[in-house]
Amino acid sequence: MGDTFYIRPMQPADLDFAAACAAAEGWPSETRAVFEAFLEYDPQGCLAAQAAGQPIGIGIATCYGSEGFVGELIVVPEWRGRGVGQSLLSHALDYLQARGARTVWLDGMVKAVALYERNGFRKVCRSLRFTGRLEGRAHGDIRPLQAADLPAVTELDRRAFHADRRFFIERQAALNPDLCKVAERDGRILGFVLGQRGQGVVTAGPWVALPELKHPERLLESLALAAQAECLRIGVLETNPWAAWLVRSLGLSEVPDPPWRMALGDVTRLGISTMALAIGSPAKG
Repeated sequence: MGDTFYIRPMQPADLDFAAACAAAEGWPSETRAVFEAFLEYDPQGCLAAQAAGQPIGIGIATCYGSEGFVGELIVVPEWRGRGVGQSLLSHALDYLQARGARTVWLDGMVKAVALYERNGFRKVCRSLRFTGRLEGRAHGDIRPLQAADLPAVTELDRRAFHADRRFFIERQAALNPDLCKVAERDGRILGFVLGQRGQGVVTAGPWVALPELKHPERLLESLALAAQAECLRIGVLETNPWAAWLVRSLGLSEVPDPPWRMALGDVTRLGISTMALAIGSPAKG
């Protein structure tokens, strides 16, 4: 096997390969539907490495104006250590910076931190992972998200995340309507959680709540009820210790040696907020 490869835009024909790469890494939330969303959102930000007519790696660059995320950076095992990951990362950074991103974020698995640090990324905090089964409960102030709620939900998310994730929120709500919940009081949306089915798990996130919502955990309990005893998976930034404490208090188990949230450029507020209780995904914040 030679070392000749090149980077090209991902195509619809690569979606099964991308999902298989994520499954092989033990990332059950990153399904084919997730990659379909990235490809629809920004085809030029979806990258594939190819050698001898076959894909050998993937990477996703998601732009939010002056900031962006790199995620889903995976190289098949037989091609690791041969510069493919570096090339995918370089192409992703070039693309985001050409789009105007001055700060780029990622969740770096521990084994890949050295690669990211060589490219100028700095550790900001741990991106904690929790998993387990939660007893589902119905609550009077929690109800399913409806289409009419989307403007309020996307605005609340923008306030918490500090960027516009409307495309991903609307798509997630359309694909998983039974797993998307809002907390409402007197006709006002005070919080929400979006669930997404993966391979044997339901991922909860984004999970966002205004400070005046006294029991945001009820959103998770309502989601758990709809998930029908499936295992939940939640990502929480270490910069929100109250959110981490809340998830631990619900009995979910912390995954050891979690990724690092890392930044290239100025460390801003993107995704870092007391209102943002759980991340949307490692690849898009």
